[in-house]
Amino acid sequence: MARQFFLLSGEAIEKIESKMGELVSQTKAKFSQVIDRSGYLIASRGQPPHIHPEEFGAISAAVLSAMRVVVNLAESQEITMKVHSQTMPDLHFRWINPRVFVLVAFDNATSDHAVRDAARSFASEVFPHLAQDQAQAPDLRSNQFIEEKIEELFRDL
Repeated sequence: MARQFFLLSGEAIEKIESKMGELVSQTKAKFSQVIDRSGYLIASRGQPPHIHPEEFGAISAAVLSAMRVVVNLAESQEITMKVHSQTMPDLHFRWINPRVFVLVAFDNATSDHAVRDAARSFASEVFPHLAQDQAQAPDLRSNQFIEEKIEELFRDL
């Protein structure tokens, strides 16, 4: 079976990060992350408590994958987890597409309903950027793709 690659342009990531900033300020979230189901952290706003954001992204992907077994997510594209701790916020997961989800960590300053609505809105706004990049996935072996990626890496130098 061919290996699937997940590619996003710098422009798509910038748009996602901009929308994440709006999501975090609208919900007064502690932090938010856009994560690939493999655990790869695509974008992050804020800082998870007691753990590096990339580690939290990988753990979140594992938790959501396990929850898919417990909860029939065919009926719902989102889960909210209440965490009874003074140091850990509540977590809301919302699938953006079958490969990518958004995680919003929030506390009592925001209602579950407000976070769900904001996450749904975020997912619908970000979905076209993810779909567009993936629909036009280049041949990773082509010289043109390799040259474009090298230019992109050294553009800021």
